Amino acid sequence: MLICDTHADTLYAMPYKKQLDVTKKRLLLPGHTRVQALALFVGGQGLTGDEADLIDRELAAFRQLLDEGWRQIRTLDDALPDEANALLTIEGGEAFGSDLSSVAAFAEMGVRIAAPVWNNENLLAHPAVRSSTEGLKPLGREMAAEMQKHKIALDISHLNERGAEELMDSPVPPMASHSCARALCDHPRNLTDAQLKRLILLRSFVGVNFYPVFLHPSGKADIDTVIDHICHICYLGGEGIVGLGSDFDGIEHYPKGLRHAGRIPALFERMEQRGFSAALIQAVAGENFARYMRLIDETEC
Repeated sequence: MLICDTHADTLYAMPYKKQLDVTKKRLLLPGHTRVQALALFVGGQGLTGDEADLIDRELAAFRQLLDEGWRQIRTLDDALPDEANALLTIEGGEAFGSDLSSVAAFAEMGVRIAAPVWNNENLLAHPAVRSSTEGLKPLGREMAAEMQKHKIALDISHLNERGAEELMDSPVPPMASHSCARALCDHPRNLTDAQLKRLILLRSFVGVNFYPVFLHPSGKADIDTVIDHICHICYLGGEGIVGLGSDFDGIEHYPKGLRHAGRIPALFERMEQRGFSAALIQAVAGENFARYMRLIDETEC
């Protein structure tokens, strides 16, 4: 079975965490193909101050993982079973600066997904956690077009509603690498039913986040809470777009039973117990994300 997790902050966490949520050992599952997206995160200061060289440090951490036996992939067709397959992403448009040519440089490195903004307003866009109702900034529109030109998926997980709506009209629909359903937990980082329905119509992709604060108003969650969000997206018609976006190594609390990447199979076991078909479990596990990435690869922008 193909298992894809579309967001983790492991590269950022490597110098700081004694025990990482995502490790090569935890990804290896005999007979399965694991793909782990690893984000180049811009940090809380937006690549300023003592985090000005953060991307370089994260790239060095990525090279360390490759030296330890991880495999970088650029398409899902490159993924091999019984390997730790890694897909590079970007979390925060500060990584691009103000130079459009930087998009091509990151694409050459193998970056396949990029979020224009994290939680801080930047040169490209406004974040979901702030109250702004403004759309993408002019540079953000230019960067988005350039990203699509270079086969980099547009990630709206941290983008505000107006900006996300503007990207819906892109040649290739945007995706949400690590977001939940706002109907179940009213948090600005979550997607409204209207947004989810639009993404479903566009045949996009949504990776459900494992952060309990996004899963339940109480801030507490378990495996069933994660499945509830998957169910909600399916009830809206999203059986073909929903997947997993754990946010491992970027969260400090976890759903009970999903403490690290090695516990992902328990999620599928519980889905089976709750009546999910084998085909739908496989779709959620990775096939929906693979289908979306093929759409990116096949569309000329």
